[in-house]
Amino acid sequence: MLLGRTAECARIADLIDEARTGRSTALVIRGEAGIGKSSLLRYAESVAGDLTVLRTHGIETESQLPYVGLADLFRPVTDLLDRIPGRQAAALTGALALGPAVAQDRFAVAAGTLSLLGAVSESGPVLVVVDDAQWLDPYSLDSLAFATRRLGREGVVALFATRDTDEAASRLAPVETLTLRGLDTDAARALVADEPLSPHDITWLLSEARGNPLALVELPSLLARGGHRPDTGAPLPIGEMLARTFHSAIARLPAEAQDAMLLLAVLGPRPLAGTERVLRDQGLTYASLEPAERAGLVTVEEGAYVFRHPLVRSGVYHGASAVRRWRAHRAVARALRDAQAPTALERYAWHLAESGADPDEQVAAALERAASAGPASLTFPLAARLYAHAARFTPEGEHKAGRLLSAARAAQAAGSQDEAAELLDRALGHATRPRTRLDVRQLLCYVDIQRGRPARASEELRAAVDEARSVDPALAAVMLGGVTLTELAIGDLTAARAASDESMRIVEAFTDAPAVLPVRLLHALVQLLGGDAEDGRALLHELEKPLAEPDLSFPYPVSGVGGLCYLAAEELDEGHALLDRAVHAARAASTVGVLAHLLGTLSVIEFWRGQWTSALAHADESARLGEDTGRVIEVCRALAAQAKAEAALNRETDCRRHGAQAAALAATADLPMDAARAHGALGLLELGLGRHEEAARHLENVRDFSVANGRGDGLYLSWAADLADAYAHLHRTDEAYDALRVLEHEAGRGHRPIAAAAAARCRAMLEPGDAERHLDRALLHLGGVVAPFERGRTEFTRGELLRRQGRRGEARRWLRRGLATFERLGAAGWAARAAAELHAAGGDQVRTGPAPLDGLTPQELRVALAVGRGVTNHEAAEQLFLSVKTVEFHLGNIYRKLDGVHRRAQLVRLLSHASEA
Repeated sequence: MLLGRTAECARIADLIDEARTGRSTALVIRGEAGIGKSSLLRYAESVAGDLTVLRTHGIETESQLPYVGLADLFRPVTDLLDRIPGRQAAALTGALALGPAVAQDRFAVAAGTLSLLGAVSESGPVLVVVDDAQWLDPYSLDSLAFATRRLGREGVVALFATRDTDEAASRLAPVETLTLRGLDTDAARALVADEPLSPHDITWLLSEARGNPLALVELPSLLARGGHRPDTGAPLPIGEMLARTFHSAIARLPAEAQDAMLLLAVLGPRPLAGTERVLRDQGLTYASLEPAERAGLVTVEEGAYVFRHPLVRSGVYHGASAVRRWRAHRAVARALRDAQAPTALERYAWHLAESGADPDEQVAAALERAASAGPASLTFPLAARLYAHAARFTPEGEHKAGRLLSAARAAQAAGSQDEAAELLDRALGHATRPRTRLDVRQLLCYVDIQRGRPARASEELRAAVDEARSVDPALAAVMLGGVTLTELAIGDLTAARAASDESMRIVEAFTDAPAVLPVRLLHALVQLLGGDAEDGRALLHELEKPLAEPDLSFPYPVSGVGGLCYLAAEELDEGHALLDRAVHAARAASTVGVLAHLLGTLSVIEFWRGQWTSALAHADESARLGEDTGRVIEVCRALAAQAKAEAALNRETDCRRHGAQAAALAATADLPMDAARAHGALGLLELGLGRHEEAARHLENVRDFSVANGRGDGLYLSWAADLADAYAHLHRTDEAYDALRVLEHEAGRGHRPIAAAAAARCRAMLEPGDAERHLDRALLHLGGVVAPFERGRTEFTRGELLRRQGRRGEARRWLRRGLATFERLGAAGWAARAAAELHAAGGDQVRTGPAPLDGLTPQELRVALAVGRGVTNHEAAEQLFLSVKTVEFHLGNIYRKLDGVHRRAQLVRLLSHASEA
């Protein structure tokens, strides 16, 4: 037990015990330098006993080397890579520099990290220790954060130690955080009780150290060796105070020892195999470090000299003059000059940059050649770093801009949107050629779309279009397609239509250009949403052949846009098939960012097909993956889709929470359509609860948005039928007819059976004397369409109207049909309303129960749906980015919660029946 850390040690011991029971947990330990974070990690290792321990620590000079921390962590277990899914193993092998790199979404590496931790845990519980997480390269940290958020029943405990003021903790959120404070006075006195210090010095030490254990331990020994108190007249931050004190001890060493320590500091704690040669080139040897060892500043571990604490290294490095640091970096760069491995080349470039070297085209060209070696040789993050280093050594001018643009493309492909945006901003400052500037501006806009800034992206793209017309008309068409995409994301159909029409006029001259398919597909979507729907449908059917192959590209995710087209055309089966294929392709490729987009759209289609459990599970997964990849727009869309499914399922608390989250995020990200979709979900919830005034208030918000943006009513943003329903129950007949006219206009724009059925149902509510004819027409429209919720509402409306006309026998027949439909769907609120009407019509009192899958959590739903497709546990784990043990754990919970379901075959049958309903 550590002195003064009884509670903290007990907490860590509890986490390790939980891992032994199979439960996975994680903890971030925060605090200032020297506060005892590393000591707590060592304590964890000391009590780990039977746990497999994997450890790494961040290194300031290696924080820009992609995946170097992950490579260090997994070095002892790389023999298990053959136990994880092949694509993930390939991505992880490339990232760890163990084999050919694979140019994939960086979250393929994150998924591989999770799978490898799961494979390690198959032999028993695991302790993951990450020290100095503030210096861990962001790619390794993001991969570990992704894995940590998905750990469940593997028996893995992950401990991260990080400084107080850094972004590592935010990257790891929402992991529990333990913040370390200074030791209390009694513990601090006990720690220095055996030091040969006077009472005056002890009083000074306790005051200055402020309970910091490292200061309490190190300052007495340094003072005893003749060090000077860092007395500046004002309290210093502990880290700075210790660094200055270490520097005073370093300054007393022989010059040869100081030079050797500086080289050691520059080389880092993972020195080159040729460290001795680097020392020798400077007229030094390992013997030069012996005075530093005697002074307690360095020690020997695993046959190599290492600094006793990172602050010693910091004191050595930052205490040296700039000229001495440049000379040291130049020496290390010379040792790496002929390196062939990409990671060694990046170290070479970094050391050369830190040596004060001037721009050098030869160096830049060599780095660019390494960066452009292609997907067969590099991961996207490493390519981005090499291109950025090449730009650093490129003299001012167009070539510099081109290399920064290449770096940004690689960073964007790696999923690092903020890094890509920063590189593009720099590129704009150097670009002089019109085409280069256009390429930079275009990519910057697409990055902004992903970061949830579509309004800014649209404005910038519009500004670039006129310039593009004279430079490259095909590029102008692509940019106008981008404008269309951003305006559709915002919800402004009027603006999207204008941009789409213009882009189509341009691409007519470029029948074979790559821009043709996405531009035409976006035009089909715009037409289906608010133009000539028959033309839009014909164009969509023309493009069915190229749509058959899943396309996972950005900024035009063709499969995703195609799914929206089928949704707008009310061809739900075709849209479901297209998106289902694309989702499986995205899972197989671990393209997590695009998967978030596809799942969000698939969720909406599943809602209308009555597959509400699937819709809820996919929307939940889309939101989680959107958060992981920093795609704000996908998070917002998914939250609105979640709220809609929860409204239909009468999950009131969840619906209100997700609706509020979607509306709040939409406001900050300038995505008003998703705020409107959230209001639509809340309106449906209130309607199902029979609270028509509240329903109307929410739905009026949706109507106002739609009217202002040239939109009518569609399956992606539906409101007119629900608003007419609410108004009819409130006897606000004129307003109900206004909403009905919008719906009937939409139904008249081509073959829209769901809109036509809803319009007929609403007209029946407003014209009860002719209700049966209207409702017969509604059911006729639904004859060949899988739209069970609309069918159930039609059946319920018919029974409700018949009861009010006193035709109770006929009413009971239709109310029982509606009730059965609602119960199959899990529409608890609507089922309760139908049961109450049935009882009022003279039927037996019916107690509606929850749908079979209602008790499952979103995670359990995802597992159930995957297993329901007939996949193995290993395949389900790969598809859902979970470990096999977590899948098995959720599957056990599913069997316990579902009556009569104890085997996979029974679960498959249950889900098959649910989807057929």
